[in-house]
Amino acid sequence: MSGYAERCYPAPIAGDLTTGGSLSQAMTVSSAGGAPGERRHRKKRLRLSCSECNKKKLSCDRNLPCQRCVRSGRPEQCWYETGTGQPPVPNSHPAQRQQDQRSGDEVRDLREEVAQLRALVSKACQQQESHGAAESPRAADNADSGQAVPPNDRIEEDQSTADANSTDLSDPRERSPRGFYRQHTLLQFFAEVPQLFPFIKETADEGLKPYGVHLKKYKPVKNDWKTKASSQEESSLESLLPPKDDTDALVSFYLDHLEQLHRVVHIPTFEREYANFWAPGRARYPAMTALVLSMISISACASASSGGSSPIPSTYRSMPEQWISACDGWLRQQSSKHRKLVHYQVSCLAYLAKRMNMIGKKRFWKETGSLIQNAMMDGLHFDPSPTVDGPYMREMKRRIWFVLRELDLQNAFEYGLPTLLHNIGSNVAAPANLDDEDFDEASKQLPVPKPPGRFTCTSYQSHSARSWALRLEISRRLFSTGSSKELIYEDVLRYTHEITQAMHSLPPWDTDDAEVAGDPKRLLLTYAFLHFQLKECILAIHRPYLQTDNSKFWLSENISYHMSRDILVLNSKLAGLGVQSMTLLREDLLLASLNLTRITMLQPKASTSIIMTSSQSTADLLEQCLPFMEDRYLRCFEPWCFFTMCAAIMLLKIHLGKDSWQAAKSSCAQRFLDLHYKHIGRQQTSLLTQQLPTTQVPVSQVETLGACQQLPTPDANINAAVLPPSMWLDSSYPDIGMDSFDLDMELDSVWGTWGSTWPTLPSHSMTG
Repeated sequence: MSGYAERCYPAPIAGDLTTGGSLSQAMTVSSAGGAPGERRHRKKRLRLSCSECNKKKLSCDRNLPCQRCVRSGRPEQCWYETGTGQPPVPNSHPAQRQQDQRSGDEVRDLREEVAQLRALVSKACQQQESHGAAESPRAADNADSGQAVPPNDRIEEDQSTADANSTDLSDPRERSPRGFYRQHTLLQFFAEVPQLFPFIKETADEGLKPYGVHLKKYKPVKNDWKTKASSQEESSLESLLPPKDDTDALVSFYLDHLEQLHRVVHIPTFEREYANFWAPGRARYPAMTALVLSMISISACASASSGGSSPIPSTYRSMPEQWISACDGWLRQQSSKHRKLVHYQVSCLAYLAKRMNMIGKKRFWKETGSLIQNAMMDGLHFDPSPTVDGPYMREMKRRIWFVLRELDLQNAFEYGLPTLLHNIGSNVAAPANLDDEDFDEASKQLPVPKPPGRFTCTSYQSHSARSWALRLEISRRLFSTGSSKELIYEDVLRYTHEITQAMHSLPPWDTDDAEVAGDPKRLLLTYAFLHFQLKECILAIHRPYLQTDNSKFWLSENISYHMSRDILVLNSKLAGLGVQSMTLLREDLLLASLNLTRITMLQPKASTSIIMTSSQSTADLLEQCLPFMEDRYLRCFEPWCFFTMCAAIMLLKIHLGKDSWQAAKSSCAQRFLDLHYKHIGRQQTSLLTQQLPTTQVPVSQVETLGACQQLPTPDANINAAVLPPSMWLDSSYPDIGMDSFDLDMELDSVWGTWGSTWPTLPSHSMTG
């Protein structure tokens, strides 16, 4: 009996919107005498309507309406419902003929049971349509028959019916998977501030489209260098280099500002090799050319002044796209078996250049994850052995590993995605708090590190290492997909206390009376980035508790409010010193601005809280920081960051009653149009400058750099052969991850496998 029921009326397939889950559960109850495991694994034939059976000349042994007719809402057209007799084609299979000869009593019982189930399902659907939440069909039926219904069964049936009805969503974004546009820290504000997306859309439709302006990132035409053969790679890299004076300015800017944050090169060693790079008659390493190109790709987007005058030639603002692409192409040509230190240096600088220029922002998380994997393959996540590497190489390996892990953890917080660092153990010691002048390649041992309060070019890495374990643990609790426990509010308060202690332990480098020696720009930049990464953790752990009705979470609003204001104030201080453009490496400015907007709009208009009382000063502070986003658009041609922040400010003014919805939209659109036309004017000026004869254009448009140091220039009287190359460029120097048992490695051909033919160099110039 059970086998016949399974054959005649199989369980509905997933997605049956007519019967929902109740019919499937009822059929499971009715055929409980059979073997459920067997029924699940049995392959069912697709049930056709009786008319299709006739057309396809198939045997139709069913005495019940087929599933296709049920799903299409026309069961009355099925031959069984209309009582048109027996199936049109008799069965020829012996087993099926035996089933057709079963007792009529069994068939009638099955018909009655199925009809009863269909009536119950139909009744449940009608009740849900008329009353919303309907009573369980089985509960109503059993109540009539005087039978009790278990609570668990009632809950399961109600849940299944609700799931069936919830599949029809009006907004296609609700049906999409939770990908980049749903998980990113910034894009989550579109769901947390419901007015933000409609305001941007209406402003773009009404204020921008009539002028032919669309919110779309500018994408230059891709170069054809990728199609060149590997033998032409060296000349391709050389052809992209700017003149020496301009390259000196760009390299100096990077070494004076960004190198103190993410330690990639050893500055004295690099300066010596850079002098050799421009020496007359000296052959150039392609690795050094790629290193210089990746370095100036960062500087070209930045400047030492936030005003109109810029020490960086405006003609190079559009060049980083080509330089970065060339460096990526060079990296792809390299052998993964013979990676050297310079390979990781170029990789780190190329990624930082993409962050500064907003190139491939959807791939940032994936790219740092790939760099972490490569570093693990080469053993950088283990502390270097003193028996294998010297003091210089051990310290450089530590610096590179700390750069990679900081960048990957930053992406984990920004993207809301886990990092491979959650699952690995690393025993790498923190880089020593030393200046680069304190050691070099010939050092036998490192000097004693300086006190933590003493500022050095490695202070950022040294102090970041102190809070690393705490930040990694928070990231694991928030974003790991493993078996980590949910972050309850008691943990939130505990982590807040620990992060606050870490911030208080940082030296006061931003104060005027700090007894530290160094450039104020460098001191404040390091201080700000150390605070940014800690405040980012606080905002992340308190974010889920902002929009709740529970009064005990009021502390989350106050903490997030003050942390966000601190981030904006630090950005204003950096702008006052002319180094605010360095914050393009992070998304703290927009994150803090949207946080302030959200928290203020959560306050009732009649509220007397400190947040609502200071709402006007909050709006003024956001207006003060909006030019930073304008500058970002002019540098990176990224419209969404400026437009989103401008929309947030306008929404705040609407909430405060300062502007109407229509007036705010007009103001936002007009401000963006002014910025857009300013960008167009700069592009036209740049094109005209490039079309002028070279005799009419100065070799360098660089102004006085102030804090930028003068790079060493090789003396023309000194023979180039006297200046030896650095160990990290020497072909005889061991690889990063060299296996001592790799007998197939040919050290003489290591550089040849990197996609280019090496020039002939004097034999005494290859000493390591």
